[in-house]
Amino acid sequence: MGPQRTKLSLHLNHPTRDLSIICRTLGLRPEVIWKKGDERRTPKGRGIGGIRDNSYCSIGLGAASKVDLSKKIEAAVQLLKPHRTLLRRVSSTGGRISFYIGWFCDQHTGDELDYEILAHMADLRIALDLNIYVPDK
Repeated sequence: MGPQRTKLSLHLNHPTRDLSIICRTLGLRPEVIWKKGDERRTPKGRGIGGIRDNSYCSIGLGAASKVDLSKKIEAAVQLLKPHRTLLRRVSSTGGRISFYIGWFCDQHTGDELDYEILAHMADLRIALDLNIYVPDK
């Protein structure tokens, strides 16, 4: 529908659980991960004071590209479907799972997400976090 690039990531948050176990089960390597009780650090590893009050991880699902966002989400859902029970357990124990979308555009653009994709995401209890990035003026 227009010139755009999107980047899709899987984000997991949980009030107490160590999410590295989930990453290993999914067979995916996190780009960012911490667990409740870890010291707070910058992305480069410098301590910034304080202790993490929850567990979090971000898993990249491909580089930013012009591939249709709907196709990226469909592929990610297919990858995650075999782990439905595990993903639903994260949600049922107080966690949150989302597809984090970085949407990079220079002009009006858009995409369509079919209800079937949204239904599959809902079945896996995956939310959608959409962040739109436009060029600085």
